[in-house]
Amino acid sequence: MSSQTHLAFASTAVGITSVIQVPTLSPGPGEVMVKVAFSAVIPLDTYMADYGRNINGEYPVVLGFNLSGIVEAVGSDKVCAFATTGSKAKGLQELAIIQSSTCAQDSQLPDNYSLEAAATIPDNFITAFYTLFDCLGLAPPTLPFSVPPPNAETPILVYGAGATSGQYAVQLLALAGYKQVIATASPRQHSYLKSLGAAHVVDYSDDDMSEKILLAAGKNVQFVLDCISAEGTLKSISSVISSDGVVAMLLPVTEGTRHVAGKDAQCGWKLPADRNPFPDSVKLVGVRTLLYQQNEYLRDNLMPKILPRLLEEFRLFDQGSLQDRCQEALNVVRSGQVKGEKVVVKVVSM
Repeated sequence: MSSQTHLAFASTAVGITSVIQVPTLSPGPGEVMVKVAFSAVIPLDTYMADYGRNINGEYPVVLGFNLSGIVEAVGSDKVCAFATTGSKAKGLQELAIIQSSTCAQDSQLPDNYSLEAAATIPDNFITAFYTLFDCLGLAPPTLPFSVPPPNAETPILVYGAGATSGQYAVQLLALAGYKQVIATASPRQHSYLKSLGAAHVVDYSDDDMSEKILLAAGKNVQFVLDCISAEGTLKSISSVISSDGVVAMLLPVTEGTRHVAGKDAQCGWKLPADRNPFPDSVKLVGVRTLLYQQNEYLRDNLMPKILPRLLEEFRLFDQGSLQDRCQEALNVVRSGQVKGEKVVVKVVSM
């Protein structure tokens, strides 16, 4: 056990979070130590903190799946990274030990990209790429994006495209050469999604949403990415999916129509059979982004080599104590106020 410690924001019991002292470990083979500057809070952090989900009763658990900062142990390069392992890799702490394969160093980031902006990249980029080109089975893009994919004209639906994962998915599909990307989102995001490459954008609150999707597709949709993955959204998708189509759900699946599960809402890592609106011929794929490294090619290339220069808005929490900043960020995410942006916490000053 290390005699040195540093500050971390952790879940210490179900519904209890606080800043605590944790041991400062040394990086092992294939790992780097990062002095964390910023970390982005995502819904999975709130599920873990509020309900103990994905924890298995092992406390304390440091929160924060995205991070950016300075590599301390082997140099001074800036990095952004995705925490796929345990508490030692999480972002809401002063020092993190992370796998080098989950890092994108400053040479892969835009020259004008700040550390706070870099903290918004990892989970959404990885989720979108992994879902589209592994879970949905779409042809992986050529790099650079120069050769159109074999099914470039096949309609692809991104449901809930206003979410940051959906925005990345729309942009990746367009860059990869897919011409018939259909997105659902609130009207205020339609222009932006079209600028990212969506051929058609439909208001998900329209009573005739399904008819508009089918009209845009010219037929039933073959591939769907559901960025919300609530029982209500899956029911809507069931009315437009082809009988032999593929639906990728970003887990967990929640009750109702919203991705953020409230205190009394049920959510799970699979869709209950008695609530499945699809025929057996439709392939359902539950997406757990943390498993992307089981694909050896993506493990070795996605963050260090493939990461594109995508931009997005973020909401920065940099005032008050570390406890105050982390708690406020959790409150914003759990309340469902996040719309097409990332929640970023300043951890330490650089």
